[in-house]
Amino acid sequence: MDYSDYVHLMRTHEQASQDAPEAYRRRVLWFAVLGYAAVLVLALLAVAGLAWIALRALQGQARGWMIWPALACLGLLWATLTGMRVPFSEPEGERVEREDAPELFAGLDRIRSKVKGPALHAVIVSADFNAAIVQQPLWLGLAHRNYLILGWPMLAALEPKRLYAVVAHEYGHLRGEHGKLSAWIYRSRRAWAGLSERYSEQDSIVSLALASFVRWYFPRFNALSFALARQDEYEADRVSARLFGAELAGQTLQEVAAKSRIYAEDFWRIWWRLARLSGSQQPAPHAQMANALLHVVQPERAQQALRQELRQVADPDDTHPVLKDRLAALGQSVGLGELSPRSALSLLGSARERIGAALDAQWWQTARQDWGRHGERLRALHADIKVFQARSTVGDALSVEELLRWAEAMEALSERDPSPVLERALLLAPQHEQVLLRLCRHHASLGSNDERVGVWLDQLYQQHPQQAWRAATLARQWLDACAGAGWPQPFDLRQRWRDRLALAEAQERQSWEQFANTPCWERPLPVQLDEAVLRELRGQLLRERDVQAAWLGSQDIPVQPARPHHTLWLQCRPGLGQSAAEALAQQIYDAMALPGRFRVLVIGVHVDKGRREQVSQLLAVMQRRG
Repeated sequence: MDYSDYVHLMRTHEQASQDAPEAYRRRVLWFAVLGYAAVLVLALLAVAGLAWIALRALQGQARGWMIWPALACLGLLWATLTGMRVPFSEPEGERVEREDAPELFAGLDRIRSKVKGPALHAVIVSADFNAAIVQQPLWLGLAHRNYLILGWPMLAALEPKRLYAVVAHEYGHLRGEHGKLSAWIYRSRRAWAGLSERYSEQDSIVSLALASFVRWYFPRFNALSFALARQDEYEADRVSARLFGAELAGQTLQEVAAKSRIYAEDFWRIWWRLARLSGSQQPAPHAQMANALLHVVQPERAQQALRQELRQVADPDDTHPVLKDRLAALGQSVGLGELSPRSALSLLGSARERIGAALDAQWWQTARQDWGRHGERLRALHADIKVFQARSTVGDALSVEELLRWAEAMEALSERDPSPVLERALLLAPQHEQVLLRLCRHHASLGSNDERVGVWLDQLYQQHPQQAWRAATLARQWLDACAGAGWPQPFDLRQRWRDRLALAEAQERQSWEQFANTPCWERPLPVQLDEAVLRELRGQLLRERDVQAAWLGSQDIPVQPARPHHTLWLQCRPGLGQSAAEALAQQIYDAMALPGRFRVLVIGVHVDKGRREQVSQLLAVMQRRG
């Protein structure tokens, strides 16, 4: 099914869910039953085939060719028995016991009593800004073990009453008969998604019938049940509003949206600045998170984050409604109001110190090496600032590169505006690519009403074609921020940038397609990257235990806009499965920071083992001994 057809089908079912909700729910139920019934029929056919072959064997009529249908029936039976099983592993985090946090569990008991929900078998504190209830199916789904996951950052960001409002929303997913249906449909979606992914690229001959059915059934079931999953979010919000009032529920939604964005965009960026001062000493971000968030979440920044959240549009791939729709469903107006004056970490009781120390130890285990290197970089930038300031004081002229370094140091070490330094650089080189890019990037998110921002964006787009997509993207961000701040720009300017962005995105797609379609061993070039970039990449790869060796290659890809093109060749440890290797490649790709376009390929999975020896200009990045 084409994606456009899927979206159209999903919208049709969404409208049907509003026009006749009960009929729609029955249709979802019966279509879900149809899926399981089809799997059961295939399993019975496999059993029947095996029984027929066994009977022929007992009658002495077995033939050699019967081994092949027997294997096919065994494969189909195994696929049907294991295909609908949803793998489960206990959520990661630190457990909280009732005797450690009696106040927390007393609040959870009150919510459970009012919602009439099932018991919680474990409460786990994780390192994520989130809250969720996860169910582990038992006895073929006839019973479940319920885990409540509370994110430490959310505990640090919300007062107890608002945290309980979030928990009430999560408990709302398990309410009554409707909650049971939604939870079952949710698990079914996961099971069918797993089957769909398994059969998306290759067919197993012995399970061809199941694969064909899955490819037909899953997109239709996903589109049909999407509206139910989204309705369930609204219903869970109404449960929270019924227990704590619609006003508090609406305020909590807005505070969570604003603070989660600030936490993701600001907290860790600011926290890592302490690496300049602490050296190799182990910091304690989780233990100090509640106080640190009070300094990071300033009223003006919270309002800006809320405006960004309110501009989000519904995503057809995400069952969670956007914030503005959730507020409208509760009948609440937009307005952040008073933020939580204190954290809910006190609810953890005697377990607070233990859990905070455990989360800090886990964080330090992964961040220790990066913390030390980042501290060295910040100390070097701090020393550069002192030199530049001293030279400026005595009237010594600074070069464009030195002014760029000064601006980089200001952004890395503080919240000071680097624009004055960048504007000095622009006077020396009015068309300098990096100066224009940094000025535009800094002002785009602020929604500055400075007319020069539009001029800088236009210069970046016109004079540097390789930055066309980035300039158009920053322009859209700037125009949206201006509108949110009450400074809307002229319509013709917005239309011009919309057209430019559409053109740039089309060019980027074509360039990426040509890069992806060019084998990584063709048109090789010598790798030309700064040692600092290579050192950062090498450190990242050394932290991945499943990477045995890695090589970096560059290619001459004749596309516009022109950019460097890099391919990272990974050799994984022996025994690592294909799915695990592909997940590792994606993880490394997401964390990489190379200039231009780049991709990550696994030797033996994405590229043949013999190809590496054929490319003479590959650069060895890392190699484990032994």
